[in-house]
Amino acid sequence: MRKNNIMVPTPNSNFLSVQCLKCGENTIIFTYTTMDIECKSCGELVAKKTGGKANVVGKVLSVLD
Repeated sequence: MRKNNIMVPTPNSNFLSVQCLKCGENTIIFTYTTMDIECKSCGELVAKKTGGKANVVGKVLSVLD
């Protein structure tokens, strides 16, 4: 096998920039979170843990690399 043909795996997880629906505050979260993420300014739930990939309650603005 040649070195040109070796596939490099890509991760399934990313960092997300999420906006709070209540106050509009931006928060950066990890897609596989182990705890509920709340907005720092108003306390509204932004992402809920599920044991795997988090359920994002807020608006996803962008995916960060």
